[in-house]
Amino acid sequence: MSKVLITGATGFIGNHVTRLCLERGDQVRVMVMPGEDRTPLQGMDVEFVEGNLLDPASLVRAVQGVQQLYHLAALFAIWTKDPDLHFKINVDGARAMMEAARAAGVEKIVFTSSVAAIGIVGNGGFATEETAFNSWPWASEYILSKFISHQMVKGMVGDGLPVTMVMPGMPFGPGDRMPTPTGTMILRTLEGKMKNYWDGGVCAVDVRDVAAGHVLAMEKGRIGASYILANKDGNMPNKDLLTMIGKIAGVSNVAQTEVSGNMMLRVAKFAELWSKISGRAPVTTYKNTRYVLQHGYVDPAKAVQELGLPQTPIETAVADSVKWFRDNGYA
Repeated sequence: MSKVLITGATGFIGNHVTRLCLERGDQVRVMVMPGEDRTPLQGMDVEFVEGNLLDPASLVRAVQGVQQLYHLAALFAIWTKDPDLHFKINVDGARAMMEAARAAGVEKIVFTSSVAAIGIVGNGGFATEETAFNSWPWASEYILSKFISHQMVKGMVGDGLPVTMVMPGMPFGPGDRMPTPTGTMILRTLEGKMKNYWDGGVCAVDVRDVAAGHVLAMEKGRIGASYILANKDGNMPNKDLLTMIGKIAGVSNVAQTEVSGNMMLRVAKFAELWSKISGRAPVTTYKNTRYVLQHGYVDPAKAVQELGLPQTPIETAVADSVKWFRDNGYA
């Protein structure tokens, strides 16, 4: 049993990590933003501490007396009014969090990165932890911030930071309250709005496997090492994934018509132009669209072999997600 601090505990992955730590018997402290909705943590025996990644002093207070840190908090958005906000939170905030943890003598840190921090092989190939970043043509502020923060944290190992980095794929499963982009795919399918599909592919994974990967990385992960938390069988074209969702959910006419990449990019350009005029967030951006048109497949073999990462069938993750959304009034 350890005293652990979890940032991002109200998020999709973080909430599952929190549950696992409690099940293990860890003494759990969670960092929440001042005024943040704590509903996702209702009924959990956790200690709350308020902190903000933009306020380094609050992070120093948050890590006092803890042995382990799971740092999941980050900004994930396809668009922000302040283009630098991703870098302020995901890079500068992560640096401040790591520095505070090191100064406080935290024994082990698991830092949540992303598969967006590595390159895309394409042509049906699978990226590994060693695949060099090559996403410059579609690197949004979010992708760039995850790439930079990953390299930054890795570099801090040389200064004595006891950190292991994990890179989740696209998580599916129950408890997706926001919902995330993956959950939105399921919701739109349930609403009969996913009649179209597009080129590109995803690396789907059960969110509970991702959470288990965090805890396993804390137990077994090598300092300075990175681990892809994904499912080898979850690498699939968008059409196949959408068809699977429709079949499991009992929704017909899913992924019937292909929308060309050129059409999607034209729509994205118009959305960005309208955003500049209206001041409202666009439904997508040009770079985000270029990213979703890639076949971003990954190989989780390292995490499976070294950590024992579970490989729950994607059908299970999708079925449990569909049931959760329906049971909780989303669809």
